[in-house]
This record gives sequence, C-alpha cells and structure tokens, in this order.
Amino acid sequence: MRTHKRLSGAEGGNVMIEFALLAPVFFMLVMGLIEFVLYQYKTYALNHIVYEATRNLQTGEVWSAGDAEARRAKFDEMCAESAGALMNCEEVQWDVRAYDALNEIEYPPVEYDEDGLPTNFVFEPGDANQYSVVRASIHHEFITPFMAELFRMGPDQPAIVNSFCIVRNEPW
Repeated sequence: MRTHKRLSGAEGGNVMIEFALLAPVFFMLVMGLIEFVLYQYKTYALNHIVYEATRNLQTGEVWSAGDAEARRAKFDEMCAESAGALMNCEEVQWDVRAYDALNEIEYPPVEYDEDGLPTNFVFEPGDANQYSVVRASIHHEFITPFMAELFRMGPDQPAIVNSFCIVRNEPW
C-alpha cells in the first residue's frame, strides 16, 4: 500500500521517457555491432578456408582422388574439415582455374543470377607446376536495419564475402 501511494504521488516520468526514446537506438547499435562482428568472422573464416583449399591443391592432395568428380568431392570434403563452427561450406561458391604462367592469370568478371549466385564459376584445378587460382564467395544476410544497405555489392545484390588465393602447384 505504501509503495502504491508513493508511485501514485510521483510527478516525474523523465527516466521512463528517456529510456523509451534511447532504448531502440541503443539496442539497434548493439545488434549492428554483433552483426558486424559476425560478418568479419565470416570474412576471416572464408579466407582461412580458401587458404587451406589452395594448399590442398598445391600439394596435390586433391589430384590423388582420381577423376574430376572425385577431385571435386575431395576438395569439398577438405574444405568442410577446415571450416569453423559458424561456417557452412555448402554455401560457398568456388571458382578454381589453372594457368601455365603468371602473366596469363585473369579474373573474368563475375556474373550473378537473380538470387545473387555466380553463374560463371568453374572447377578446373591446375596440374603439377601450374598456377591454381582459387576464388570463393558466400552470402551474408543482415537482420539489423541499414546494415544490408551499407554492405551491398550493388543494386538488388546481397552482401557477399569474397576471397581469393593464387599458388604455384608443386611438382608432385
């Protein structure tokens, strides 16, 4: 009863009004910070996976699997082994190409479909003493308002994390 009288007699509500005005901004900033950290983690994890995948190509571990289909399966298996807990390797789009000399290396522009998936990525790993160029991309979906607009790749394109690596294959 005493608390009821004290609250009913109170004239101020400034703290509640200030909280109601500032809380949405504060929580949106915290969510944006968490999402930015997850985006950076995905960038780091993709760089690590690409590095490990390229090393497996360089040392000939992928070529030891046999035909082209078996090599691709071995490549995907090794990528999944090097991925972290928050990374799904099935969502990674791979572009693996082989070149005989450094001056021949070129990156054809990526062409995307309406879902933002690359349409001109291929899997053609290099043989011994060739250069292997590995390029990978993965989507990242933002929940926080305005974050998606900050990290878009273009009009009507989602945020995409990219990574690449170039190595010369060993003479296996």
